[in-house]
Amino acid sequence: MSKALRHQKILELVRAGGVPNQEQLRALLREHAYEVNQSTLSRDLRELGLVKGAKGYLLPTQDALSAATPSRKLPTAVSSFLLSAIPAQNLVVLKTAPGHAGALAVVLDREPVVGILASLAGDDTVLVITPDSAAASHVAATLLAMARAPKEIPR
Repeated sequence: MSKALRHQKILELVRAGGVPNQEQLRALLREHAYEVNQSTLSRDLRELGLVKGAKGYLLPTQDALSAATPSRKLPTAVSSFLLSAIPAQNLVVLKTAPGHAGALAVVLDREPVVGILASLAGDDTVLVITPDSAAASHVAATLLAMARAPKEIPR
């Protein structure tokens, strides 16, 4: 089984809908003779740009698949998911609605913000690591300003 074929099958299953979690996706893949472990599946989902929404895994939006500039995706993700940003020494605690921290962390990892060294996501919290408290305050302020900025109307 090649990685490309496995990726194709994952996209096909997600397009069909009703894939609420990784365990269900693994079971569906097993039914189609694709045996994968959890870490491989997590890596596949990340490489494919799939995110988990309220009803399960979602395909990347057309914007994510197009050659859109990175500066459009980060503000959209921040304004969609970020509820609060609290600096704490060299850390920033980002709060989201349940299930959305991973999606925000993926965008932060792919489109780095100056001052962010790394991020770690849970269910509704992203822990952002910065070099010092000044950077943490700057990152929190930058993300909060981005979250509050008026959204651009697509043309």
